[in-house]
Amino acid sequence: MGEAAMEPASRRPLTGLLVAQLVSVLGTSMSALAIPWLVLTSTGSATRTGLIAFAELAPYVAMQALGGPLVDRAGARRTYVLGNAAAAVVLCAVAALDVIGLLPLGALAGLVAAVGAVRGTADCAGQVLVPGAAGLGEVPLERAAGLHGSANQTGLLVGAAAAGAAAGPCRASW
Repeated sequence: MGEAAMEPASRRPLTGLLVAQLVSVLGTSMSALAIPWLVLTSTGSATRTGLIAFAELAPYVAMQALGGPLVDRAGARRTYVLGNAAAAVVLCAVAALDVIGLLPLGALAGLVAAVGAVRGTADCAGQVLVPGAAGLGEVPLERAAGLHGSANQTGLLVGAAAAGAAAGPCRASW
């Protein structure tokens, strides 16, 4: 019998992770600009705008620092997928509640705090997934980490531009 042809390594896991990271950061970047802008245009208050931004950022930073044990227990992939899905659902709820006029400032603060917490945990998990996805695709870790960083930076850049382009007249409801 001759030598069996070697199957090329599948890069689908790494490609999937990079696309997921791009989409996740795109949404994060858009909401990071859109929500404070909504508060500022609705209230005219820089203080309230800053408080809402802080309400999202503080849990995000805390979960980035403290989410490791949760990621270990629940699994990085599960945490990444569920955290990003939960953030998307809550952000859709924010938009829907604002459109129908049922989004007081306190509720918005609570919702964005929840978004910050799940995003922080999901982003913590995303970093853990890079080495495994690189290994499955036989991609050098340095290259996979660079691609992951590029997906992250592209999402930030495009998301900011998309948020600016999508900004329209906001209702003054607070």
